[in-house]
Amino acid sequence: MRFGRTVPEGHLPVYSVDTEEEARRILVLACQTNTDGEFVAKELAEEQTLQNLYAFGDRLKDVHDKLLAIDRGRGQP
Repeated sequence: MRFGRTVPEGHLPVYSVDTEEEARRILVLACQTNTDGEFVAKELAEEQTLQNLYAFGDRLKDVHDKLLAIDRGRGQP
């Protein structure tokens, strides 16, 4: 899985945030990495279906919501 400003041909976007830093922060908390250091979504590891893609997007949103709540508690916008 990758993150960045564009979606490479043949890939689908799953979840969007404002910055690459924020995207990486979410992925670090939400995903394990393989031996090459690439992020691995457990929902997509076995079978890449739209249902699994949506499940992964929902999990990313949950992690992002928790991070936003933590940041608000620290006085960050």
